[in-house]
Amino acid sequence: MKAAKSFLFSLVSILAQSSGLAQSDDLAVKSQRAKVFMAQGRFAEAIPLYRELNQTVPNNPGLMLNLGMALHLAGDERKAIPQLEGAVKLEAKLVPAWLFLGAARLQLGQTPAGLEALKMVLHLQPDHRGALELLAGALLSLDRPAEAANQYQKLAEFDPESSAAWYGLGRSYESLSVRAFDELQKTAPESAYWLALVADARLREQQFSSAFYLYRRALEKGPAIEGLHAAVAEIYRQTGHPEWANAEEEKERGLHLPDCRTETFECEFRKGEFSIVVVSAKEANTPESDYWRSRAYNELALQAFARLGQLPPSLEQHELKAHIFSGQKRYSEAAEEWREALKSSPT
Repeated sequence: MKAAKSFLFSLVSILAQSSGLAQSDDLAVKSQRAKVFMAQGRFAEAIPLYRELNQTVPNNPGLMLNLGMALHLAGDERKAIPQLEGAVKLEAKLVPAWLFLGAARLQLGQTPAGLEALKMVLHLQPDHRGALELLAGALLSLDRPAEAANQYQKLAEFDPESSAAWYGLGRSYESLSVRAFDELQKTAPESAYWLALVADARLREQQFSSAFYLYRRALEKGPAIEGLHAAVAEIYRQTGHPEWANAEEEKERGLHLPDCRTETFECEFRKGEFSIVVVSAKEANTPESDYWRSRAYNELALQAFARLGQLPPSLEQHELKAHIFSGQKRYSEAAEEWREALKSSPT
């Protein structure tokens, strides 16, 4: 897993600090050789050395951790788990053992147990970035985007330069936006709100004809929704009709603005208070609230992706661009981004 692999940079210090043995010269040599193998990524070669050390010095949590890490990083999760479980049983506050135990359990599909191990890491060390990333990614893969967003938000606060945090946060918000749309589709399919959201999706994918048709249908059905004439104007500009675009923009300016002396979803949205919109709209549970909740989550996703774009090039940046290009049917550009992502991926 990516978070565990990024943790390799601190492996040597973990290994050096964990044994605490009064070693003979032979044990010291084996321990040092194993550390070198681990630092070089030669995990399979470190395993027999750690087995010998564990046989010579049994029930040592540091050595059990080292063997468990080597087995996990070599891909042998089933053998890694007993070693890591034994380490935390002997030393309950051994954070690296809990981290790798969580990663190994997740790899084997032991999801509840894996999540519990990662939560234990965060109980012991709340700002542990590797555990936050692993936990958030697992929650998102389980289709629990609200919980994932909470963990990614914490990761972004602890590490504002984390590409994984901003990309994961954006993906979580995207998923929540889709959920709000799904609720709208159940309660008010073919409504103006539903048509407007589908049109927005088509426009993002540069499917101008489809988006134009859907926006027009939404405008015909009513009620008047902020931004629809502006979206039609954008399509006209993109397709070379500036005069028609100007006419649509004039219609947008002529819309009756909501009375913001009382709080409404649209007023909060206009002010950019997207986090407030998603909370208040969820409580209302109406087609209108589902519409604004979906839009607000989408804006939060865009904010997270914009923050990602300000960071140095990363795997997450290339992956995001690949998805965008694929959605726009720009497949050669998407393929190039996937190639760049593979170059950035941990080995």
